[in-house]
Amino acid sequence: MKIQPANKSYFFGKGYQDLKNTIVECWQRNAASARHYGKEAKFFWYYEPWWFWRFVSAGSIFASVSVVFFGTLFFLLLSAIHISLLLIVFLIIYLSFSLLWGIDKLYRFWRHTFIACPLCYHKTDLPHYLCPKCQRVHTNLIPSSYGILTHRCLCGTQLPTTSFHGRNKLPTLCPECQSEIKTETATPICIPIVGGPSVGKTCFLFSAVKGLIEEVAPKKSWQIRFLNDNNENLYHRVSQHFEQGIVPAKTPQLTPQAFNFFIKPHRWTSEKIIYFYDAAGESFQSSDILVRHKFYEYFHGLIFMIDPFSIPELMMDYSNSLKHDDSIIRPSDMMLDDAFDRMMLNLEKNYHVKPNQTIKKPCAIVINKVDAFDLTERIGESAAKELMQQDNIATLSDAVNQLCKKRLIEWGLGHFIRNLEYKFANYRFFTSSALGSPHPQNHFHAYGTTEPLIWLLSQIDKKLK
Repeated sequence: MKIQPANKSYFFGKGYQDLKNTIVECWQRNAASARHYGKEAKFFWYYEPWWFWRFVSAGSIFASVSVVFFGTLFFLLLSAIHISLLLIVFLIIYLSFSLLWGIDKLYRFWRHTFIACPLCYHKTDLPHYLCPKCQRVHTNLIPSSYGILTHRCLCGTQLPTTSFHGRNKLPTLCPECQSEIKTETATPICIPIVGGPSVGKTCFLFSAVKGLIEEVAPKKSWQIRFLNDNNENLYHRVSQHFEQGIVPAKTPQLTPQAFNFFIKPHRWTSEKIIYFYDAAGESFQSSDILVRHKFYEYFHGLIFMIDPFSIPELMMDYSNSLKHDDSIIRPSDMMLDDAFDRMMLNLEKNYHVKPNQTIKKPCAIVINKVDAFDLTERIGESAAKELMQQDNIATLSDAVNQLCKKRLIEWGLGHFIRNLEYKFANYRFFTSSALGSPHPQNHFHAYGTTEPLIWLLSQIDKKLK
């Protein structure tokens, strides 16, 4: 273990030294006593009459021998008792800290808890903790030789060593980049949003979160809070822009900072912390940039965004309309096949996904911008309702899923459907408009953005159904 800026527990340092000192001191006293009687015999040899020397010297010699023999015997016996008692106490202490360390690790494993740095994406089970008084960095704040329930920092501050004892309330740093991070004790759920440029990922993200907070959470009695002020201020700023008819700015970061918030489903269940990763679409045009997206190493589910106007056959149907259209529709210049292939190549090359491996993590396939022109009659809710009646489909979501597959095959993307079925064991299609058409009040009303998020969360964690 790396040396910590804390005082070692008595039972892991000074206790051994005290035992050693006690044994050495006892042996030295025993030897000194034997030498003392030996010196007395020598003294009487020179200064006393022969008859007195014989008597006293013999007694001193016997005393010296007795001290050596019986003193050593009692010394060994008492030392053995001392060592045995101390080792029993030490063993109890060792078992206690090992048990507590195991409980803490099992607790984190049972809740699938880990820390993901929002900046560098480094994943760790144990971040670095800062002493709130002196700001010393403790890199291994667990039950150990520095203490069982607490570590005593060199400044004297007691620092808890377990999650259930208050360790998560301490300031923390990422072990990799040393940036400050929030640990909490929530179960992480990491969701990258994948898609090429201008497919509407940023609009979808904030529309989905807005619907989750304002509509879903009150109905389900979920408690939602943001990780920090930066995330909360960003959310409220984008929400106000929605109300004012302002489109969120295009994501500039090729390696994005995570957008985080907490969900507490029920009173007696643990919190979940959501990590959304919204990288600029241009990042999917370069394998070198995708290598930096280390969050694919521990993602729990994917949202794959499709711009219908990036489909060549569909684009031909609306090419003239788009030329004369002054709306905010900006077709993506990246084919959805290319975005999907780049994503899979990245997973296979950098994150240990084998080419013939089927990914069991859920994937929500979202066809965006379906409110544009007459797309809602072709692939939107109205078309899905017609399909429900024709084929006796039980739910509208099932109808949307089947309709999307059917339309994509008609538009010449049967190979994409086959690749999707080959790579993902659990996927589902959705349609949405992350912005929606402007209302007369000059604000936007999103459509279908919450459903993919709710489905994905329910597949990742059954407590979020």
